[in-house]
Amino acid sequence: MSSFLSRRHFLRFALVSAGMLGAAPLLSLAPSAALARTSGSEETYTRTALFMGTMVTVTVAGTTAEQAGEAVSTALALGRDMAGTLTRFNTGAPLGQLNASTALNDAPPALVHLMQRSQQMHALTGGAFDPTVLPLLHLLESHRDHKAQKHLQLDQAEVRDALEMVGMERVHADGYALRLERQGMGITLDGIAKGHIADLMSRSLSSAGYPNHCVNAGGDIAVSGSKLKGQPWRIAIADPYGKNAYPQVVEAYSGAVATSGIYEIFYNADASRNHLVNPVTGASAGLASVTVTAPDCLTADALATAMAIMPPREALHLADSLSGCACCLLRHDGLTQCSRNWRGRSA
Repeated sequence: MSSFLSRRHFLRFALVSAGMLGAAPLLSLAPSAALARTSGSEETYTRTALFMGTMVTVTVAGTTAEQAGEAVSTALALGRDMAGTLTRFNTGAPLGQLNASTALNDAPPALVHLMQRSQQMHALTGGAFDPTVLPLLHLLESHRDHKAQKHLQLDQAEVRDALEMVGMERVHADGYALRLERQGMGITLDGIAKGHIADLMSRSLSSAGYPNHCVNAGGDIAVSGSKLKGQPWRIAIADPYGKNAYPQVVEAYSGAVATSGIYEIFYNADASRNHLVNPVTGASAGLASVTVTAPDCLTADALATAMAIMPPREALHLADSLSGCACCLLRHDGLTQCSRNWRGRSA
């Protein structure tokens, strides 16, 4: 398999109520608690909070604020705590310290665990998932130009220098000690951390006695059980260009859905330069988005990150080879290509 790399930072999903596709999203983006009553005695409790640089929404079916409020608060607190450990944007956070000094001798277990999982996903994807892409992202950020309606030009010498800092083989772990081989290297867990946090929050809700829920961590979505009246959770995948509001809809009672695409993170006005970059050339990804369904959100998140910059044939083959996984590729012309086990449908 070719060696590629990507990063998934932000994506859009809309959860739509049964029979209401195309209507307003079920999950509010307002950072406040809300209780949505339905027919009969069934109720849904939803709360949204802002962290990880995005809206994180928890929806629990068949309960009230009085019943589920404490469990939802606990799940959100867990998510915030993990985000504080895994963020690259705070130089005082463990990952920020590692990036600044290239060494962290007493890394928290949560960071060590996610680095181990990142290594596993790196191997699974033939190198397509690689958190050491941060120097390339820094280069793009330093050349950001939203005004110029043209392809963002980069100095090739700068690109080559950034690429010299990319490679998971240059990341070393010894117990709780983490080390980067070279000054200037950096780790971003943006393409896996939100999925991991969504999984942790989902498990927290199930352990508290609320198995019917959905956790939407800025578009990385973990679902469990059912919505009201035994209906599946319905997830509508947005078109990055807005030409077709929801090209695909996925229904699920358990598992996860994650998308990597050009949804708002780009570096020039025509979006020809975005955060999904090829680590060999520094070029941007050739697909508009990739959506992955998987048994857990960490896997879905990391696979979507990797597949977004892989050749479509390789991405489809990888999805077909993994038990419980599937993908849908959205091309820039609006057409889709789906793996054999994809269970979504056109809106």
